[in-house]
Amino acid sequence: MDDNSKYRDLFFEETDEYLQTLNDCLLQLEKDPEDLSVLDEIFRAAHTLKGMAATMGYSTMSELTHHMESVLELYRNGKQLINSDIISLIFKCLDRLSDIVEDIREENYDNISIEDLVFELSTIAKGEGNLSSFQDKVDKESFNQEIGETDKMIIHNAKEKGYNAYKMVVTLEDGCLLKGARSFLVVNKLEQQGEIIHTEPTTEKLEEGDFDKSFYLVYLTKKKQEEIKNIIEDISEIEKVEIEEINIEENLAIETVIEENDIKDETEHVKVEQEKDKDKPKIDTKASGHHVSQSIRVDIGKLDNFMNLVSELVIYRTRLEDIAGKINNLEINEPLEQVARITSELQDLVLKIRMEPVNVVFNRFPRMVRDLSKELNKEIELVIEGEETELDRTVVSEIGEPLIHLIRNAADHGIEIVETRKALGKPEKGLIKLSAYQEGNRVVITVSDDGKGINPEAIRESAISKGIDVTGLGEKDLIQLIFHQGFSTAKKVTNVSGRGVGMDVVKQKIISLGGSVEVHSEINKGTEFIIKLPLTLSIIQSLMVKIGEHTFAVPLGIIDKVVKVEKDEIFKSHSSEVYMYRGKAIPVIRVNEKLSIESTSEEKHIILIQLGDMHYGLLVDGLIGQQEIVIKKLTGIPGKMKEYLGATILGNGDITLILDAGNLCSERTVEKIG
Repeated sequence: MDDNSKYRDLFFEETDEYLQTLNDCLLQLEKDPEDLSVLDEIFRAAHTLKGMAATMGYSTMSELTHHMESVLELYRNGKQLINSDIISLIFKCLDRLSDIVEDIREENYDNISIEDLVFELSTIAKGEGNLSSFQDKVDKESFNQEIGETDKMIIHNAKEKGYNAYKMVVTLEDGCLLKGARSFLVVNKLEQQGEIIHTEPTTEKLEEGDFDKSFYLVYLTKKKQEEIKNIIEDISEIEKVEIEEINIEENLAIETVIEENDIKDETEHVKVEQEKDKDKPKIDTKASGHHVSQSIRVDIGKLDNFMNLVSELVIYRTRLEDIAGKINNLEINEPLEQVARITSELQDLVLKIRMEPVNVVFNRFPRMVRDLSKELNKEIELVIEGEETELDRTVVSEIGEPLIHLIRNAADHGIEIVETRKALGKPEKGLIKLSAYQEGNRVVITVSDDGKGINPEAIRESAISKGIDVTGLGEKDLIQLIFHQGFSTAKKVTNVSGRGVGMDVVKQKIISLGGSVEVHSEINKGTEFIIKLPLTLSIIQSLMVKIGEHTFAVPLGIIDKVVKVEKDEIFKSHSSEVYMYRGKAIPVIRVNEKLSIESTSEEKHIILIQLGDMHYGLLVDGLIGQQEIVIKKLTGIPGKMKEYLGATILGNGDITLILDAGNLCSERTVEKIG
């Protein structure tokens, strides 16, 4: 087992934060290359990452960040000017670091190669630009190869145990046909007498013969330099062997002195500041009402457990209230009211603790839009508003993928190329806007662009070619077809979009979260997607309804109005039924038929709900009343039934299913347009 396992969670949390900081700062630096404060922050973050990785023993990650530091130092000291190519290279390094972190998270431990990036970074750090081949690198540098920080530590420890450290360049003869076999023999002979801690190229490439005629090694052994040289020269087709002893003790001593001086300087600085503070008046923080904000990291599993316990408390509070109503005992009312008050406060507290700002998801998109802009050869600007808006962590973690689909579609299908935008009198740079704000007990997220918009006629043609009946559909209804499974108007498939998947997934994912999505578009003006999501998925207000002899719950957040109706108020329209409300035909869904339940009441109520910009009427047998419920996930076969969001426990102990109105209505919509 990993000795550092108890520190792993903290390592991952902090690493994710620093990688995100680096991404954000690089985007900022690309906009303003002369902002040295941003460059300093990038350097500090990279340096911290290197230290964390080295402490945990993750050598690949440590080495890559070390080489990143070397390149950043050039620009930090003003020796070179930062440019887009360098920033793109650092972005590639961050992507590779993210891959390494994920590998470590899965306990694969440094299985990802970084040779290509190290090569590019090293050549830039030495001011050589892009060298044409690895062989050029060996010929130019010979023994001047830079040894990574991790290798330095290994060499230092080995020398303390009596080992010699050598760096070597082995060159094969010009006519050597089996380079892979010769390099394997060299490596094999050396490993019998010591340990190779580094090769360039990698051992895999050496065995495949994927190099010109020379290769480089860092080697630890107790043998003398001359003995090692003789061992290698005994192998046929070896032209020459160059060996030099590595002496890193002086460098280590210098680094130690520098660190000690840094600490000394910092200590002196603190002393000076303390002397200055002596003459300042003391502030009584208690008297002034101010306090220092403090926070601690809490395992998310503990928060989930806290939420479950509060949910159980809500259930039993409801049961106690039900029992108190039946026995009509006045003595129990007062303590029960106190329990209800405390439970409500606990519930509010745990919901607030579970809330996360949507920035947790939004912060990945500036980098994504930058990459899309280069890939699509378009000028695109992303504007983010309301990133501090909070949602339940469950919703936040699930909303990322739908937003990725919408933003990629906006960049690919929406924003035009520069020439087209100029011809239309638009700014050269296209705009994608991502915003979030709270609206009652829901959060609204919008994704909009100022691109070419959605052409209803193009959708009509594409729908007809796919065999979809579009008779009688207006422009607004045609646009809704983009959410139909497998629907796409793209003329060709690209790496970004056009495969006919995505928009139906977006809608289904949002509906599964208890939300809705609608789209508004105007040709040559742009498109806007409006997503409405519940603040939390754990404890919600609901309307309890009767269908046959059974009780069901309908989330209150999607309900507009409840109306008592007579039979003659529901009209037949083609193969469906509608209810006329304020001059508008509302499609009616008989819930008992959807659930295969026999209706037992002549009296009917219609629950008018809104999903996106569509209205529906759920026909039920009776109303029971409003109630706060705790959502419990369904497992097994019931968990696969799309008609239900989950289940809840009522005050009398009965288990009641919660209807997924979104899926009930979406199935009807597919029948209508399919």
